[in-house]
Amino acid sequence: MKENFYPLTAPQKSIYATEQYFANTAINTICGYTFITDVVDFDVLQRAIYEMVKSNDAMRFRLAEDGNSVSQFVRSFEPFPIALVDLASKEDLEKKALEMANTPFIQTSQYLFQFLFFRLPDGSGGFIVNVHHFIRGLLVFGVNC
Repeated sequence: MKENFYPLTAPQKSIYATEQYFANTAINTICGYTFITDVVDFDVLQRAIYEMVKSNDAMRFRLAEDGNSVSQFVRSFEPFPIALVDLASKEDLEKKALEMANTPFIQTSQYLFQFLFFRLPDGSGGFIVNVHHFIRGLLVFGVNC
């Protein structure tokens, strides 16, 4: 699939400028988790997340830097790894989510999101998702590039 590049919008330029000014910080990360009280089938959950990313252009949004110029494009879907961690308690879940929330994204990285599966001793679990503010803005406003 040939990628089409588009200029950043004014709000995106603002987010990008903030990211540059506060480099190597997590200023533009948005993190949360979904907790499932039943025993979790992580294969089914992974397929559901893949389908959501595949069907949503905003999740596949990328930045391309060329000297002093930045543009945006949407990459075609490619499966991505989702690690699974065993946690001892909901308090550990909160700590893990906070750790992810404080991890900065590298803008030119392959993904501007991260998913992490978690499982508690009783078999319940879910996922933590961390997204860059670029993606959040596109998801909320339904913008297609």
